[in-house]
Amino acid sequence: MVRLRLTIGREHVAEPARLRNPVGAVEELVWNALDADAEQVDVALVRSDLGGVDRVVITDDGTGIAADRCDEYFRHIGVSWKKRAQNSPVKKRTLHGKNGRGRVRAFALGSEVRWISVSEGPEGLRRVVIESDRGSMDEFDVSEPEPAEGPTGTVFEALGGDELQRLTEGTAMSTLTAAFALHLEAYPDIRITYDGQLLDPSSEQLRVDSYEVPSPPESTHPPAQLKIIEWSRPISRALILCDGRGMSLAHLKAEIQAPGFHFTAYLSWPGFEDDAAGELSFTDWMPEGLAADLVAAAREQLRTHFRCRADQRRRELVDEWRAEGLYPYTGEPASDPARAERETFDIVATAVFRHLPASKRAQKVSFALLRSVLAHEPGDVLRIAEELFALSKQEQEELSRLLDRTPLSSLIKASTAAANRLDFLAALEHLVFEPEARERVKERDELHRILEEECWVFGEEYGLHVSDRSLTTVLKQHCRLLGRETPTPDPVLREDGRPGRVDLMLSRAARHRKAERHHLVVELKRSNVVLGMTEFAQVNSYAHAVMSDSRFSEPRVTWDFWLVGNTMDDSLRQLARQQDRVPGCAVSQPTFRIWVRTWGEIIEDCQERLRFYGEQLEYQSTTEHAMDYLTREHTDAVAGLVGDGTLPAPRTENPRPGVDTVAP
Repeated sequence: MVRLRLTIGREHVAEPARLRNPVGAVEELVWNALDADAEQVDVALVRSDLGGVDRVVITDDGTGIAADRCDEYFRHIGVSWKKRAQNSPVKKRTLHGKNGRGRVRAFALGSEVRWISVSEGPEGLRRVVIESDRGSMDEFDVSEPEPAEGPTGTVFEALGGDELQRLTEGTAMSTLTAAFALHLEAYPDIRITYDGQLLDPSSEQLRVDSYEVPSPPESTHPPAQLKIIEWSRPISRALILCDGRGMSLAHLKAEIQAPGFHFTAYLSWPGFEDDAAGELSFTDWMPEGLAADLVAAAREQLRTHFRCRADQRRRELVDEWRAEGLYPYTGEPASDPARAERETFDIVATAVFRHLPASKRAQKVSFALLRSVLAHEPGDVLRIAEELFALSKQEQEELSRLLDRTPLSSLIKASTAAANRLDFLAALEHLVFEPEARERVKERDELHRILEEECWVFGEEYGLHVSDRSLTTVLKQHCRLLGRETPTPDPVLREDGRPGRVDLMLSRAARHRKAERHHLVVELKRSNVVLGMTEFAQVNSYAHAVMSDSRFSEPRVTWDFWLVGNTMDDSLRQLARQQDRVPGCAVSQPTFRIWVRTWGEIIEDCQERLRFYGEQLEYQSTTEHAMDYLTREHTDAVAGLVGDGTLPAPRTENPRPGVDTVAP
């Protein structure tokens, strides 16, 4: 017996082994069998008396592992004989693996692994056994070759796996079906069975479409080929990157929205084999490069494809409704507004159709209600569709995108934005005034992160440019907005020599005076902090640092500095309520002002700006609506508040009492 040690440290073997991905391990081992010219590969999940999977056996009828090649196969990781060959030895199939990782991926299937292989050599058929375990993943025991009887092939066994039940999930079969679809199409003599079922991608394909995706301008390679397979049952969406011969190299997320479609996309391009393409699995982490550019173009083609498919499916559904007498319109539209209303109805109705009750009568009533909403309150259609039919977030986003393509989109978008802002103001009031919340809400981790996305509360004209960054970063952004280089790299310091860190810096261009600009720096304090001269001194030091640094000097720019909190002490109130100044303005100079603002004042200003829209929409936000908006739009920022019960968890039912699915 020979013991072979991988020429890489043991601690580095666990990463390519991916011990928590047993489905990926099965895929790798099946590819190894196919690269050894197997025609039949069988993956057996051996269950215990209690029904759990405790052993995986993969059997193939390939050429086997030759005893004299074990040293090459099992000693080096990241190196494979397939890198030197284009095709399999006997059947001349296109080879898949080239990184030599299959042998370590096997450890995801068990703590003990074994290959029993029979191959044909100069001395006839020989049998060899290779064994290892997780305790020594960098060592493989290889038996002495023994005479054997045919046929050739390999039996792989794994025992004691931790995650083997995942192999029984429906996603396992679908993942393998998608992985081998192109190969099984190219080589119809191959049969793969998984847990007693034949992998037959052709029987599960609803539709196949192909597109040519132009290569990036810098590339010398021909255009890529994008094949999109739509499946009849749920399959995890993926964009599979393949070489020029169609062999998969890396799996990426599809990263597109296509509700109701189950698909896999295969992007084949010779350039993916170039060294310059880098590690393809990390393409989405590399914003630049040929591979990243091509993947972006492929995803755009995917979006275009599924928009067309959604339109086609929508027309088919509407035709069915007409035939069944469910469609609430008759004849042709008499005017452009009527045509716009009907187009919007088709989009919304097809988006919510799968949420309708099974009864045809109830469907007809639902359609009549939706038509009435579009005729009388078109601005409410998105909200009502979300609430009445309990749409998922993805469905809401897709419906919103589709509505943008209709003539009613501007009105719908405006009404939705106004309602959202009213909900946010109600949520903000809760966070800063409700006793339990104001004690719990953190300034930097929660309130700050929320307001980064809701800067409109400080003024409609502002755009966010700096968040939680140093005064030096404020200088760089200031210079960038003015189109000039930062004069020197020296840091901007306060009077005491400290750098200072601003919460938010917003900016706007002057509307009527060309080339003029106004910056707003906001310093937030926790709701339970009483603002006093200490907090004011901090903001004043920011203003002094900016005004005294010559690099900020620019006659076309004015500055406002806001100190924001719930309440202030008497000393600060006297400073902020001087008779010769606008209330709240504590310091007024030709080029800058310092303000002390309370949340009550800011919220009241916002409510006044939104009053007209609220009256026109007849919309009054409630605590439930406000919390729904906050947890939906600022999930990460409020996760801790939801977790400890300060805020209610997102509701899965209809957010308004009394609004329910229409009954027959």
